[in-house]
Amino acid sequence: MDLKKAGEWVKKALQKENALRWAVILGICGIALLALSSLDLQKPQPQEQQAEEAEDGTAYARALEADLSRIVTAITGEHSPAVMITLENSGRRVFAADKRESGQQGGDGAWEKESSHVLVEDERGSQRPLTVTETQPKIQGVVIVSAKAGDPAIREKLVNAAKTALGVPSSRVCVTCGG
Repeated sequence: MDLKKAGEWVKKALQKENALRWAVILGICGIALLALSSLDLQKPQPQEQQAEEAEDGTAYARALEADLSRIVTAITGEHSPAVMITLENSGRRVFAADKRESGQQGGDGAWEKESSHVLVEDERGSQRPLTVTETQPKIQGVVIVSAKAGDPAIREKLVNAAKTALGVPSSRVCVTCGG
């Protein structure tokens, strides 16, 4: 019954002078609804992603500093040596991509290429790109301040430990005596 009434109302509306105006308004409303339904409000903003990556780099540096501090303590016997690690970058992530190519041979030879990231959904329903490769941040330099670094043998042990543990050349390791 309701569908018949709705159909009659539509027929009457289309017969009136305002029919075109109503059709345009309904069309615009339909397009607006489609546009709103395609928005994904849970996607992280680029600034949020950059802040997240910076936090990851900072956390990585702090974890390395804690590990190196334990090594320095084992070598020197100090309870709280000062260790600082600086990073050149925040690492690199390579995401899985879905690539499509299509085109025609001969004629104008038009080829179309399309690429998009493969997304995975986590347990909360948010989508993130699928990471294929992730490299750790590159270490720029290391500073170790130790009260026992005045002894050349201890200093050499600390330099060797830092360069071996972190995979950096000795030119990027500074060991100094502190009080």
